[in-house]
Amino acid sequence: MRRAARITLLAGLLLVPPVAAGAQTVCTQLLPIGLLPPAGGFTFGCTHQFSLKLGAAIGPDGNYILLGYPACANGPCAGQSGNALLQCAADSGYFCCVSGGQMIPTLQGTNVGTLVSGLDQRIANDTDTRAGICHSAYAGNGSRVANVPVIQFIGADRTQAQVTGFFSVFVVGPPSGTGTATTVPVEFISDATPTLGETWGQLKILYR
Repeated sequence: MRRAARITLLAGLLLVPPVAAGAQTVCTQLLPIGLLPPAGGFTFGCTHQFSLKLGAAIGPDGNYILLGYPACANGPCAGQSGNALLQCAADSGYFCCVSGGQMIPTLQGTNVGTLVSGLDQRIANDTDTRAGICHSAYAGNGSRVANVPVIQFIGADRTQAQVTGFFSVFVVGPPSGTGTATTVPVEFISDATPTLGETWGQLKILYR
C-alpha cells in the first residue's frame, strides 16, 4: 500500500511541467555571485536594503555564493578566467549568456577579497559614488546597477549551483567586513522571474 502511494506521488510530481529552462536568459551586466533568498524572499525598494552574507547557510538578509563563470568572448572580461574573471565581472559585469536551469561552478569563499576589489572599482567607476543612498536618489552612469542570478543547490552538492531566475540590484555601497564575514549591501530594484519551480529541484534530487 505504501509502495503504491509512493508511485502515485512520484507520478503526480512528474505530471507538473517545469517552466522551460530557456524561458529566461540574461547576457549582460551579470555579477559573479548567486543569491540564496531568505525565508519570505527579498523585498524591493529602499524600505529594506539587504546586507548579503557570504555562505550557503541562509541568513536573515539572504546569502551570496561566488560563481565561477566560464570564459567569455564578449565584453570587457573577454578571454579571462579564474580570479581575473571574478574581479573583472564584479567590476564591469559578465557579458555572456546565463540561462535558467544552467549549472554554474561555485568558488571558495576565500576568493571574496577579489570580489570586494571588483565591487569597489565598480563604485569608483560611477559618476555617483554616494554610499547608503536609495536607487530613487541615484544619479550615476549605471555602473552600480547589475543583474544577479538567483540559485539553488541540488542535494548536498555545493560545488555547483543551478540558476532559477534573476534580480536586478543597485549596489548601495562598498562591501563591509573582512574575509568570509564580508557583506554586500544592495537594494533590489526589479522582480525576478523564476525559470524553474520547486518541483524541478525535487525531481532532480529524487532521480539523480
